[in-house]
Amino acid sequence: MLKGEDLTKRYRDNRYAIYIPSLQSGYAQFATKQNRDVRDGDLPNSFRVRDLDFLDPSSQLWSCAYTLYSSGQFDKAQLRNNDMIRDRKRGQSIVIGDSGGFQLGTGVIKNRDEQQALNSLATNPSKLVSQWQDVGFRKRTLRWLEMYTDYAMTLDMVLWGSKEANKDSKSVLRNLSVDQLIDLSVDNLKFFSDNRGQVSGGGTKFLSVLQDIGNGTGERWYQAVKDFEFEGWAYGGSTKLLNNLLRWCHRLMREKKLDKSEWFHLLQNSPPIFSVVYSAIQQSLSKALGHDITISYDSSSPHQGSGQQRAMYKAPTFTNDLSTWTMSSERIEQNVLLARGEVIKSLPSDSPLSTFFTLNDLNFHKELYRDHRVDSFAEHLMTNHNIYVFHKAALDSCDLVLTKPRTSSNQVPSELDDFVAMMDTFFEKEDCEKALADNATLLATLGRYQQPKDDQSAS
Repeated sequence: MLKGEDLTKRYRDNRYAIYIPSLQSGYAQFATKQNRDVRDGDLPNSFRVRDLDFLDPSSQLWSCAYTLYSSGQFDKAQLRNNDMIRDRKRGQSIVIGDSGGFQLGTGVIKNRDEQQALNSLATNPSKLVSQWQDVGFRKRTLRWLEMYTDYAMTLDMVLWGSKEANKDSKSVLRNLSVDQLIDLSVDNLKFFSDNRGQVSGGGTKFLSVLQDIGNGTGERWYQAVKDFEFEGWAYGGSTKLLNNLLRWCHRLMREKKLDKSEWFHLLQNSPPIFSVVYSAIQQSLSKALGHDITISYDSSSPHQGSGQQRAMYKAPTFTNDLSTWTMSSERIEQNVLLARGEVIKSLPSDSPLSTFFTLNDLNFHKELYRDHRVDSFAEHLMTNHNIYVFHKAALDSCDLVLTKPRTSSNQVPSELDDFVAMMDTFFEKEDCEKALADNATLLATLGRYQQPKDDQSAS
């Protein structure tokens, strides 16, 4: 049996920051199916549907031991269906758990009873504050995170859900003030701190979330949460913007808030530019701290590419022009000739799928008059390809910039070399503000590439 490419080893051996796909439940469940249950078993003889489970090191496609999974996708504390996260061998992979704060912010909550309770309280802020603990959301969330994840975000009440931040907010939190949201978030931290570890076999480690929507909210938030002792930090909203991220990392280090930290997670970011940026920060910060700290970053782009655009991502063509260091995708060709096999076309040669499938296999529906020819299996195949390409872009970009001696000098933008040089001494300085000011143009240039366009709504 073939064994696919092991991407986990490249991340770990080189101490690179880790790109983590934001996994969707439909894919996670599909990856546990038997061949006979997909297309009536009419699949290549050597292919197994469970090869889509990239957390499994025996996958014939490829494997990588990291992903993000959000509790906000579910309405129960337990996963009731077969699922590659539920069924994994804990200890062989690392799952980062998202606590569902995004769902509170958007007002789309899977549990019907919790949704109704919060809707009924939304117009009465004081009553929502006093009855929040009775809604059940945070208790269910903590249990879910401890059942299924290795590191997880604590439950923050997102500040952008308030009308103070967004007058058009549809959130169940919309009528709460920023101060009320901070107070509730602190209450959640106390709940997590006091009740963690109660799920048998759990051992989940937690990341305290930093938030900032301007007007001094970042400082107020930090003063409220800084003394809780968890295993790391998560950066969302404007705290993850490059200048702010560097400033916060430096401050947390100075104030001894990283002495026991193991992990940072940065919400909604994609390769490849920031694969290098975060790896340089990770390596420099670990050196300054005297112990390893891991930085991970996620996006939903691979899923959105296949699900919304029916598109497959392409590996970047790296040059010394920073603008070439971006991810691009192309809609797959869909027509009846491909579906019926009257024209044969291959998949990209650099895709692990090309060993087993052609473009014809993605064009499943053979009816003449049809807008879409992709079935759910084809969509999940494209997702697998997209996640692989994102990992490869992350790893290859870091190899180009950070590996010494350098194999190619005409593929590395000067901005990335300049940033790596800046990081060499950044965390050794007592005050970071001069370094930030001296490199303002560089940081502004890099910052323009920080957030993937298709993930901006999730920040």
